[in-house]
Amino acid sequence: MDERSLPDPQPSPAHGVRRRTVRLFLPHRSALFLVVLLIAAYSVFNTAVPLLTQTVFDRALFGPGGPDLPLLATLAATAAALACAVGAVDLAQTWLTARVAQRVVHGLRTEMFDRLQRMPLAFFTAEKGGEIQSRLAGDTAQIEYAVKDTLPSVLAGTIGLLVSAGAMVFLSPALAGVALVLAPLVLLVSSRSGRVLDRLSADGQRARAELSSAVAERLSLGGVILSRVHGRRGDEAAGFAAESERLARLGVRSALVTQWVLSAGHVFFVLTPYLVFVAAGLTDGITPGTLAAFTVLQARIYQPLGQLLHVSTEIRSATGAFQRVFDYLDLRPEPVPEPEPDEDRIPGPGALSVRGVGFRYAGAGEENRPALSGVSLDIPAGSTTLVVGPSGSGKTTLGHLLAGLHPPAVGKVLLDGTEIRAPLPGRICIAVQDPFLLQGSVADNLRYAAPHATADDLVRVCRITRIHDRIAALPDGYDSPVGERGALFSGGERQRIALARALLADTPVLVLDEATSALDPITESEVVEAVLAERRGRTTVMITHRFGVLESFDTVVALEGGLVAQHGTRLDLLGDRHGLYARMVRAQTGAG
Repeated sequence: MDERSLPDPQPSPAHGVRRRTVRLFLPHRSALFLVVLLIAAYSVFNTAVPLLTQTVFDRALFGPGGPDLPLLATLAATAAALACAVGAVDLAQTWLTARVAQRVVHGLRTEMFDRLQRMPLAFFTAEKGGEIQSRLAGDTAQIEYAVKDTLPSVLAGTIGLLVSAGAMVFLSPALAGVALVLAPLVLLVSSRSGRVLDRLSADGQRARAELSSAVAERLSLGGVILSRVHGRRGDEAAGFAAESERLARLGVRSALVTQWVLSAGHVFFVLTPYLVFVAAGLTDGITPGTLAAFTVLQARIYQPLGQLLHVSTEIRSATGAFQRVFDYLDLRPEPVPEPEPDEDRIPGPGALSVRGVGFRYAGAGEENRPALSGVSLDIPAGSTTLVVGPSGSGKTTLGHLLAGLHPPAVGKVLLDGTEIRAPLPGRICIAVQDPFLLQGSVADNLRYAAPHATADDLVRVCRITRIHDRIAALPDGYDSPVGERGALFSGGERQRIALARALLADTPVLVLDEATSALDPITESEVVEAVLAERRGRTTVMITHRFGVLESFDTVVALEGGLVAQHGTRLDLLGDRHGLYARMVRAQTGAG
């Protein structure tokens, strides 16, 4: 991949994040409107109970003639009915909100996973695995919590605040003015502190991503082996502790800022009732029932206001999570051709043509030479081609271009006359030096290339790659697990399983990129000969640095410094005693 085609994530501005977040909910606006209605009904029913208190005090308990027991029973039954209505409405609102939350988060997760799958390989080379996991799992979980819990809290707090305030004004405008006079000051403190919380939240999310990346890398099998071999366990533990300490400090600062807001609210909550009591003593016509109802409503208004102050932190954290998800959704994926229907797909014979191809890896810098420069060659259909060269000569790069894993920066790679700009499943398959085995059984890994392959098919390809006996000796045979990344098998065994998987794909073109490098020379020669015999009449390109005993190839391509140094039959290239191929064969075999 050339530098010009690198992914270019652009962070979304904060206001843009909010607009995009709102657009996510537009398809669910009917459900959200119903949620708002349910929350409003909840607030009205909940506020009606304190209003009953006024009637209880002024008429049922302390009215003229003493307590009115029938009225008191009626009011108690009404309060019970309201409590049941509140519970039912709350249950319906919770169910509907959870459905909306899961749909929104499901859409974000699947869209981000699809976008990441289509990113160029250079993206995964540059991006940390822990960062990807943090955004795909951690940030979406935070968004789910915000939609499912925080959003209803904000709506309930806002609507409850308005309904309670309206009821207080209905009871006594004078007392309501006293009760609400300090509220703007609390909201001002919350707004000022919110800017600090925004920054702390963003820093905390980055620190958590770094910590996740460290865990994914350092506690992988390879990371643990590396640290133990080089005696770096203490250094790794110290590095992890430093990252964890940084996250802890950010958590303490965030908690302090949040508590500053809550403390300001607490002062408001403690001071206001006494201001109301003083005002009631100075106001004519305030009955005991009115004051009792007003006191209950004050508690009801404090609860949503405190709720709004508390969830402000979650809202800002969710905004940061949305922004990090949107950053990934804004990445530019590489174009992936639409697969043709199986019934219409007629694979060509498998002729490959490379026309003036040049390629430079992203970040290599202008001072470094390109990996390939002006490479041109033809690989006839059904032929077997050996690609050799010293380390850094461009062999793997050429293999990746032939398989469509990278588009060339200049020039073209053609398959049967059609340009290759992306992988072509069913047409070209590649087996690499460090194969990836999925968590699962041996059969699961083999059938990844051919889901409908029979048990006989699996045995056939594994016999070709000389791995059948090893698998058959396992307790569960082909149903035996492979372990994390195939850890239950040796490097050579993993390569042979991956090679059998590639054979099972049965593509017209097969590229072997150091796919047998972990085998001993004798086994490698046997496996390669068996693979070539199995693929007779199909195009096979083998890239290797160890080729001294390999003879069954139609042509040899020798690369050096990103250029084609030699191209011809094996005997022709051996005839040039001073050529690259002959010199490498002598170095490997010790021949004169």
